[in-house]
Amino acid sequence: MAQDDGEEKKIESEIELARHELEMDVEKREKEAKQKLDEILSDKRMRLCGRCGKKVGSRIDWAGKCLWEDCEKLLCMSCWKVDKYRFCRAHSVLVHGRPESQARKREFFREEAKLDMRAEMEKDDDSRLNKLQYLASEFARFLEKRMDKSGLIDWTPTRYLQKAEKKLEKKNGDFVISIKVKRWFRSKVRLSVVVASVDMKQQFDPNSLTAYLHKSTRRYGGYKLFVLVTEGVPLDGVNFVNGFYDREFSLYVVEPRQGNLYYNIKDPVTNGYSAWFNQKREPRPFRERLKELSDIVSGRLVVSEKSVSGEFGFGEHDAHDILKSCRFLEPIKGTDTFFWKEEK
Repeated sequence: MAQDDGEEKKIESEIELARHELEMDVEKREKEAKQKLDEILSDKRMRLCGRCGKKVGSRIDWAGKCLWEDCEKLLCMSCWKVDKYRFCRAHSVLVHGRPESQARKREFFREEAKLDMRAEMEKDDDSRLNKLQYLASEFARFLEKRMDKSGLIDWTPTRYLQKAEKKLEKKNGDFVISIKVKRWFRSKVRLSVVVASVDMKQQFDPNSLTAYLHKSTRRYGGYKLFVLVTEGVPLDGVNFVNGFYDREFSLYVVEPRQGNLYYNIKDPVTNGYSAWFNQKREPRPFRERLKELSDIVSGRLVVSEKSVSGEFGFGEHDAHDILKSCRFLEPIKGTDTFFWKEEK
């Protein structure tokens, strides 16, 4: 009996020793994992919180990762847990009007954090809208840089815009490039490029979209160019845009990442502006396009109202007005033509 008790105690002792060794091994592995993670964070130079900018030296002080697609910035425990932030400082600006506390919670130090955020954005309505808003802001900046390089959009259906200036700002949730012409005491907006995000894939409604466009025409000055940025345009959406016409503005739908542009190619005015929003083409100033429409008569370069009307879709009266507004042209009396002034 005593021998059995001795054997039992020996087995318990061995079990206890094995348990202790296992605990030590687990503790050692956790410590190694912690050190390895700290090394990874250090190698990637992620030492500053992407939101508050505070230095974070320990793995346990990191709580989350910015939810924006492909963003690698980490958020500290205070920003993530206490303030409920889910985006870094740069991407938080793009999440305008949507409380970040409503963002879908996703822990960084879990296996699920390795999921593709693109797939997550397709599932989550708020994230998809945030993504489209980001794409709209990027496309607006692309247009701004394009105008810096190629010159401003320098015409409307009624006039040539000489010595114009532009301004990009956010209004009513849209990104607006206002092109103004200086007058005696103030500048007047002659053209507005309105870049807005719209989820045509999930909620395309032609009636609501048309109502939005007509309502927006009252918000912005001059002739309007509406550029709707989206991803995944349904067939009925393509048909709607391809057949859309309104005398007060032109409509374009862009899928920036795919390089797709949809618009009514049969509308000469809308078609005339299209190169500005086509990522695969370079736009040309109005003056250069006029030269292509000109003919040489008696050794002088001459352009007619008829050729301009046919190219840009202007009415006869509008074609006359826009050519008359060009200071580099002189009307020929008794005709519908203008000759180019000699350059000094």
